[in-house]
Amino acid sequence: MSLSLFILGSLAEETSHPYKLKKTLLDALPIQNMSEGKFYYNFESLQKKGLIKPVETVHKENRPNKTLYIITEAGRKFLEEEIYRSFKKGAKVEDLYISIYMVKYINPEKAAIFLEDAIKKEKQNWTHYREVKHNEEMQKQFATLDEKQQRAVEFISDHAFNRADDNIRWLEKLLTFLKEIDK
Repeated sequence: MSLSLFILGSLAEETSHPYKLKKTLLDALPIQNMSEGKFYYNFESLQKKGLIKPVETVHKENRPNKTLYIITEAGRKFLEEEIYRSFKKGAKVEDLYISIYMVKYINPEKAAIFLEDAIKKEKQNWTHYREVKHNEEMQKQFATLDEKQQRAVEFISDHAFNRADDNIRWLEKLLTFLKEIDK
């Protein structure tokens, strides 16, 4: 959904064509793994849902035609709802890049409330995983593994818990950002 949010937010600013928006996205944010097909698929999907619509086709000699699009009123409402929804989910900061970039279309204080709940859930989940890792049943299973498997499990667990801790730290920084952005 984040590509759709970027497209909608960009068209809320100005009439544009897909190629320009794709270039703007890649220049503005460190987005990886975005295929051209995925970008254009999102564009077509938004148009089919009535969230954007073509308004003009520009013809230039020796150039392909460029269709210019605008956001519809339904698209503006959807944009706001989806940004809030992303902060409610708030599992990984990377998944929120475009929502953060589009924060001007929402009330940051309201998004902060949603993000606080998401952080709380994320902390509870990882606390649960840590408790499960150290419970008696898991320790018995761990003891049945050979030394290489035990070392592998320790490596994987260490990586997962460190990434989770780092992500929670960044979610908390994002929360501070949202609370201070309008001050």
